[in-house]
Amino acid sequence: MTLRRLELPAGSHYAVLDALPPRFNGMTASTLQRSRAFAQLAGVNVTILTWEDRPDNDEVRRQLREKGLLVDGMQVMNMWDEARQWDDAYLAAASFERPIPDGFEPLGERGETTGAFRRALHADDGRLRQIDCLRADGTVLAAYLYAESGAEEALVLCDRQSRPLGAWHSTPGLQRHWLDSLRREPVAWMIFDSKVSAAMLADYQRPDVLKIHVVRGSHLKRGTGPMRDLVTSRQSVMENLDAWDSVTFLTKRQRDDVAARFGERPNLHVIPNSRNAPERLRRSVRPRGRGVMVASLEARKRVSHAVRAMARVRRRVPRRRPRLDVWGAGPMEAELRALIEARQAPVRLHGFSPDAREQFSKASFSVLTSRSEGLPGVLIESMGRGCIPVSYDMPYGPSDIITHGVDGFLVPDGDSLALADQITRIVRAKRSELAPMRKAARARALEFNDEHVVGLWSTVMAEIADRRGL
Repeated sequence: MTLRRLELPAGSHYAVLDALPPRFNGMTASTLQRSRAFAQLAGVNVTILTWEDRPDNDEVRRQLREKGLLVDGMQVMNMWDEARQWDDAYLAAASFERPIPDGFEPLGERGETTGAFRRALHADDGRLRQIDCLRADGTVLAAYLYAESGAEEALVLCDRQSRPLGAWHSTPGLQRHWLDSLRREPVAWMIFDSKVSAAMLADYQRPDVLKIHVVRGSHLKRGTGPMRDLVTSRQSVMENLDAWDSVTFLTKRQRDDVAARFGERPNLHVIPNSRNAPERLRRSVRPRGRGVMVASLEARKRVSHAVRAMARVRRRVPRRRPRLDVWGAGPMEAELRALIEARQAPVRLHGFSPDAREQFSKASFSVLTSRSEGLPGVLIESMGRGCIPVSYDMPYGPSDIITHGVDGFLVPDGDSLALADQITRIVRAKRSELAPMRKAARARALEFNDEHVVGLWSTVMAEIADRRGL
């Protein structure tokens, strides 16, 4: 298949994450996919920025390249790895926020080693008092100081002889100093995928930096209507929308809710995550009773609703041998296994697998029961493989993807009985009745491919550049 060459505005391109661990899904997978698409379809170099101080960053990079998740034109940079290489001139050039706390001194032999580059000191009552972040040669790069209450009090930056240079109130001071060291050719495009990073760095303003925040989850607490309470972790962004060149939502429905709450703005956009469907569907037998669910085993995903629904389906159509295979790991595994046994539900928990999406090619239907989503990639993955989705109509995402009764099914949010009713209809249906819906589902999934989505990014970024006079 020949891909159309797309253009993005000139500049250095960055994607901002908190961390890049060996195992991930959701936001991190979407960030990697978008970055690959930028590199392969628009020919730009994309640097993924991370903050977490991990000793295995090089190994994670190697694994990602082996799996084809990091391709030519992509690289990963970590703040702590980079800061450990700074010379005294760049260290001293930092803009500090506060004086060095009285009495500060590196831990030296005090405290205990808590990682490859960390020492920590605790008070007699167990409360954390100081963390020294070390260089490879053992000198102190920075030190976190904590008040008696346990709150973070200061972050002290040190020169290459462990002598204090100045201090910030917290980590964003160091983050801003690092971002200032990055290339702008001639400007920097920074896409903040992490809501944590977005909240910490909303006030990072530079004339040659264009900031975009991708909102990946609901900004509202449970309930109905756009005026209900904001999720605490998203409050600072929602109340400071004008601090961003663009706040980008995965669905129109969520974008419109934000505009209704905070007023229309030219910097509110909609760009979905991309997902590439296989070029061809695998020819395989799809038992009508087999379903697949790909979800982490945590409270927000409400996998227990699917378990209860499948128990009802089994009682109604036992001869069809219904079964739901759940792929994912999480803290609720033991609780869910107990529920499956108690309800005698035809549900199997398989644990985490990076290739779980391939299971959609072997199943008749998929299930999604989350409390909220941004744009559920699992629905697009399912539909692209001809697997009919049955989803709660939760905020946000499913209703922006599924046309009920055409390419999938939406059931009232939280109604496990309605979920069971819809799954039962699929299990009872003739294969000939389901075939047009499988075809329609695949056609819908193709609308979310890389080429289409990068085209949307090109349009939005050109609009931002025009607004900034670039």
